[in-house]
Amino acid sequence: MTERWDCIFVDRIEGRRIYLTKPQKYGCMYENVKRDSSEEIKVRKTIPKECGIIKGLSNENKVLCATAIAVAYNRNKLKSSNGLIVRGFKGRTPFPGLQTALIETQGMNLRKKGTTGWLTYISPNEEFYYIRDAKSRGEKLLPELAEKINSCIEYIMNGWKE
Repeated sequence: MTERWDCIFVDRIEGRRIYLTKPQKYGCMYENVKRDSSEEIKVRKTIPKECGIIKGLSNENKVLCATAIAVAYNRNKLKSSNGLIVRGFKGRTPFPGLQTALIETQGMNLRKKGTTGWLTYISPNEEFYYIRDAKSRGEKLLPELAEKINSCIEYIMNGWKE
């Protein structure tokens, strides 16, 4: 089964509950290489094995890299929005346990039915948060993970060639 990654803009956050834009407004996850097309590509089918200091294809590295890609390709739109949600899917179903791979770092288990497709929330200030049950914004990612994401963003912005 092929992987799929995308990001969707957030309409608002009430309390901790996240509401997506209606109709859903997708962010760009891939640079279009066709010269005659200005269309943005909203779905990414693979995550690179190396992106700056993030190397390897463990679930945690894939989530961190996908988060960095979403920020790098949507940086200008992100600043004037209410944030982005990064999602991951295998076939038609959310990745089981991708959230858990990140959450276990803090010793929590947030594997809830129907929410594992939502992986991270990115605020307009480029702060990164876990997604909790019922599609709510959780705690901030650990500083070490945020540093990895920021390093990967800089790598992409400085002429990354896929």
